[in-house]
Amino acid sequence: MKNLPLLHLYTIVEAVFILSYFRTLFADLLLKKVLLYIIILFPLLCIINFSFIQSIFTFNTYTRPLEAILVTFFCLFYLYKSGFTENWIEKPSSWFNMGILVYFPVVCIIFILSNYFTFVTKNKGLNLMIWYFHGAMSMLMYLAWARGFSLIKKDG
Repeated sequence: MKNLPLLHLYTIVEAVFILSYFRTLFADLLLKKVLLYIIILFPLLCIINFSFIQSIFTFNTYTRPLEAILVTFFCLFYLYKSGFTENWIEKPSSWFNMGILVYFPVVCIIFILSNYFTFVTKNKGLNLMIWYFHGAMSMLMYLAWARGFSLIKKDG
């Protein structure tokens, strides 16, 4: 529980970085502008959340799931816009998006219910199992991202 204030900060940083990544992928200027507004507004929403709505010492069950929904949406939208090409498995962006789609939609329900699992059920075994599952999903995402980074061509 002592690191929950850092999670509130991490949510802001993670959302800004991932949404900025999507901003580089899209060519549509209107979509880039929408993403810029979200990149500016989401941190403000997070600050309002931990200042007035949820304690910084509880899991951020409002902004963390919202981040997961936003990131998942833009990931799916990118896949829709780009379509699947013959060599999609050799594109770094495909691996980054696979990692996002493995992690964020799956653990969104954990983000929503985390305070319930911790403070209401008080079932330590269930809570531990849920966070082990979360850790496994994080590992799968980072492995997919590592594969994506390994495919980036280095200029000579």
